[in-house]
Amino acid sequence: MQVPEGFYHVDCYNPQSNFYLSVRINYPNASDRILSPHKRKLGGDICIHGSCVSIGCISIQDENIKEVYWLMIQAHGAGQKEIPVHIFPSHLDEQSFASLKKEYQGDTEKLTLWENLQTGYLYFEKNKKLPKITVNDKGMYIFK
Repeated sequence: MQVPEGFYHVDCYNPQSNFYLSVRINYPNASDRILSPHKRKLGGDICIHGSCVSIGCISIQDENIKEVYWLMIQAHGAGQKEIPVHIFPSHLDEQSFASLKKEYQGDTEKLTLWENLQTGYLYFEKNKKLPKITVNDKGMYIFK
């Protein structure tokens, strides 16, 4: 019942969006379908768009979506088949994650997900390249 968090990719470009420009992510992904307690009500159409208003998407200012959209189109046009979009609750460095653990200490479901996301976050921060990401049968992300 919130913006999803996890590892996604762009699956649709919409230059005619009601919200200036938009790109849709592939939510629900394999992890979401396994982990969600609402198997039949996962929703969809999660977009990153302009107009800086939202009822469940990720909205940013028009100038920012213009730049992001252009970069995605350029990468796609140059042959990049999947444009990754990684969504986190905050920075997942050690200090920020410690704050999340303190604030959400009773919510083991969120903390388990965020610990899994942190592995991918830290992989990128250390290596400055994207890991290969798969999902196991328990819905957890695996990074290589």
